[in-house]
Amino acid sequence: MNAPRTARCRGGALLEVLLALALFVAAAAVVTTALNASLASLERQRLNTQAVNLAASVLSEIQLGIRPAAAEARRPLPSPYADWSSEIVVANAGGDSFDAANPNQIEVVLRHESPPLVQRLAQVIGRPGTGTSTNAPGPLR
Repeated sequence: MNAPRTARCRGGALLEVLLALALFVAAAAVVTTALNASLASLERQRLNTQAVNLAASVLSEIQLGIRPAAAEARRPLPSPYADWSSEIVVANAGGDSFDAANPNQIEVVLRHESPPLVQRLAQVIGRPGTGTSTNAPGPLR
């Protein structure tokens, strides 16, 4: 009579251990999935921030006159930004007529290859000769 009771206790203990192991594996899977999602979100945020900074740099170069305020086809950026490519799109912000009084809308399109990401940043910039300086600033005195 003692032998079946001992076997039943051992079976119950084994069932408890298996149940605890299954719960541990499920909890580990949930935590791992959440951690991976968090890291992927962090990487997307880092790339978006880098894209906005690069686009702002391109717009600043146009405002300073380092780059012309003209459309450019898609081209890769120099190292260390080899995974990025930039494109400049110019549109007339003042309507259909293209006269000197109408400003241009300059849009910088940045693309990242892997993971794929597209970031656009636009700004209205006056045309040369309309009072908006496109020359680089002189030395400070």
